Amino acid sequence: HKLVKDEDEVDIRCVNPNCPVQLSRTISYFVSIDCMNIKGLGNTIIDYLVEEGYLKSYADIYKLKEYREELIEKGIIGKEKNTDKILEAIEESKNNSPDKLLAGLGIRNVGKATAKDLMKHFNSIEDLEKTSIDELVQIKDIGNTTAECIVEFFTDQQNKAIIQQFREYGVNMETDQNKTVSKSLDGQIIVVTGTLPTLGRKEIVSLIEENGGKSTGSVSKKTTMLDKKEKAGSKLTKAQELGIKIVSEEEFLDMLNN
Repeated sequence: HKLVKDEDEVDIRCVNPNCPVQLSRTISYFVSIDCMNIKGLGNTIIDYLVEEGYLKSYADIYKLKEYREELIEKGIIGKEKNTDKILEAIEESKNNSPDKLLAGLGIRNVGKATAKDLMKHFNSIEDLEKTSIDELVQIKDIGNTTAECIVEFFTDQQNKAIIQQFREYGVNMETDQNKTVSKSLDGQIIVVTGTLPTLGRKEIVSLIEENGGKSTGSVSKKTTMLDKKEKAGSKLTKAQELGIKIVSEEEFLDMLNN
């Protein structure tokens, strides 16, 4: 592929998904905790699997089980127990929500938060594939640049082939239509800070997103609420200075029921 330099940027980028170094980093991102969260598949193992020709795209991760005996014999992933553990984690990742897969595709400007926002508007990755720039820019926080990156990704023939592989391997691409999502926190940008009394941080972030809100890690003028905990520290101080509404966990849970 030709190297790419965007008009308003300094960086020159390699956009060839089959470049070995690019491929290793792409797969490492795909398996990371914010994406498909495949535990045990670290950078060293991925580099070796790419070198040995087992991985030519991130979709090939789901073919590794076909080479189980060979991988154990060569010790690429480890002994039998460790190999099976990683292969099991790969299989389990097929059931992830489609926003995890979307984030893992590495589309420019589409990270974890944007992927979640997008999949609130589409029933499946397939529906997103068919959308246009005009339709995408109607979604809150999706600008022209991001919309163009999404459409460009899904119209690329190599990417289309990889998406088809995911389908064939049984990777989930559809949202849970039975999941009830309320709008009680619609438009709210919420920061959670300090020690959580009862809920885990991931639980409370999920509640925020499932009820139409957005969770962020930093306090700014755009923040509409801060869920106060014990030992909240500098974030609480900044929120007080900006006059941001501050609530306890109990008050937060009450808001979800109203």
